[in-house]
Amino acid sequence: EGGLTFEQEVEDIVKRGVEEDVKPDNIAMEVNGRKFAHDRTFGQCAQVILISMLRTMPVAAARKEAFACVQKLIKKWRALLGKFARSIEDQKGCLVALEAFVLDESWAKHKMMMPIAKTLYDQDIVEEEAVLGWATEAEERGQKALVKECKTLIDYLQQESEDDDEDDDEE
Repeated sequence: EGGLTFEQEVEDIVKRGVEEDVKPDNIAMEVNGRKFAHDRTFGQCAQVILISMLRTMPVAAARKEAFACVQKLIKKWRALLGKFARSIEDQKGCLVALEAFVLDESWAKHKMMMPIAKTLYDQDIVEEEAVLGWATEAEERGQKALVKECKTLIDYLQQESEDDDEDDDEE
């Protein structure tokens, strides 16, 4: 057959969408078509969308520049990501997919795991539970350096989580 894989098809859709500034709803419809054709989950779509989106960024010389670019990209496309990263499992999957991207030699020096994870959290694409779950599982898989890189965010979320628990106790 030799047709494109699901990943290639979705990457093409997202790349074209980002470059041509296509409406997120239109991209979502196209991705949904591929989702059904290839019998994939929302989570699998979310992972490919996130990584494809990030791959449209030019490799930045400075971390600050890379960070600004990531924030702008995620803010702009949050509606698209949100349509597919629905469950905590889907969101954790996105963070796992992100590991390979941030460890790629062109990005590794910028230490982008924390900025991207924080932006995904700030934009309500991944929830606290997904980030904390990812951190626990990543530790177990031996991604200690990435988890350590995200320590500030993880500590903050754990604190938030404890504060929420205390609020529940007081009710």
